[in-house]
Amino acid sequence: MKILFVIHDFLPNHQAGAEIYTYLLAREMSKKHEVCIFYTEISALTFFYNITKQTYNNLQCIQITRPLTTDLLGEPYNNRKMEDIFQDIIDDFQPDIIHLQHLLYHSFNYPKIARINAIPTLFTLHDYWLTCPLWGQRMRRNLELCHSVELINCADCLYEKPTNTRFFSLTYFHFLLRRWITKARSVEARIQSLRKRKELARSVMEDVDLFIAPSPFLRNEFIRFFGIPEQKIILSDYGFDTKPFTKTKRQNHSKIRFGFIGTLSEHKGVHVLVEAFNSIDREKAELHIYGDATWFPDYFTTLEKMANPDTVFFKGPVPNNTVAELLTRIDVFVVPSIWFENSPLTIHEAFMAGVPVITSNLGGMADLVTDRVSGLLFEVGDSRDLARAIEELIQSDTLLGDLRQGIPAVKSIEENSREIEQLYHQLLDKKVA
Repeated sequence: MKILFVIHDFLPNHQAGAEIYTYLLAREMSKKHEVCIFYTEISALTFFYNITKQTYNNLQCIQITRPLTTDLLGEPYNNRKMEDIFQDIIDDFQPDIIHLQHLLYHSFNYPKIARINAIPTLFTLHDYWLTCPLWGQRMRRNLELCHSVELINCADCLYEKPTNTRFFSLTYFHFLLRRWITKARSVEARIQSLRKRKELARSVMEDVDLFIAPSPFLRNEFIRFFGIPEQKIILSDYGFDTKPFTKTKRQNHSKIRFGFIGTLSEHKGVHVLVEAFNSIDREKAELHIYGDATWFPDYFTTLEKMANPDTVFFKGPVPNNTVAELLTRIDVFVVPSIWFENSPLTIHEAFMAGVPVITSNLGGMADLVTDRVSGLLFEVGDSRDLARAIEELIQSDTLLGDLRQGIPAVKSIEENSREIEQLYHQLLDKKVA
């Protein structure tokens, strides 16, 4: 079988959950099938679409280096040039199945093109981007969650000034260009563009043969927003490389050590965690925060000023291949995100390492962690409630041990690939019938 994976970004330059999962699945599938990964790379230094065929850890890849987009209401989801490239790849690679992982900076018309070419498509949903044009977080820049999607709010949100960016000068230039575009568009014109985007997204729902939702919350949101028939969007969590976590041995400490690993950004709620920990007795617990301070330097500076240096320690970025060993030094993992999330990689990694999780009672996080069984839930964004959960765990002689016993098994990538392979065969059999 020939399988074409489509994703927005890919390793090694981008190492978020969707990219890592796509790599693991493609690597596992390549043991029995021919695999090709089609992805994009954005460059502010080019005005052209440059095609590079290469390999990554023996996986066949096609990278499209393309210009920086200044208008979020068009090119990121409706790009004719990318559609032509996609058709050329289909003609050249001749896939039996197309597995979409993300369509950002590709085109919503890919599923239609695949259908015209009589190729079944499977789409794993990693976030809410099909419903939210601003990177799929369903969150305003003022950190207000969008429980519903109102186009007039989207029109305003897309043109608000960016903050806390690693590439401030470039992004600010990007912002000024968008502001120039905004002046040429009335609010109604922007809403009309968003209405068109929503209709094109609906065509994705019609043309894709089967969707996979890794979390119940995400599945329900897509059913609610697009009215996808329930049988067309199945629930199946990710698979993971569990092997590194079977070779580690837990390290003991005199204090209970809490940990955070991830992006140091506002939507990840790190400030909620730091504020909560400032009230914790330094003789009983400490917090280790792992993440790259250079991505959002203004935000990191704020965190440093907030933090009690006796209890909160910033440890810098963590290479992916060292996470398993690092988690042997963590007793409790904290995921304080203030957006919905989907099925966070870090929660699965903590569970694979035998580490209970304290997390927000929201979205895909609450789907994964069972309160008082595999971890503790707290009110999203509420540092006092998070401090209450931390304090309860510290004061109890038995709670930490009980939570460790309640940690669920995590699906391996080998198990997951067998599930996905079966779905491929079902779609191909349906095509023949």
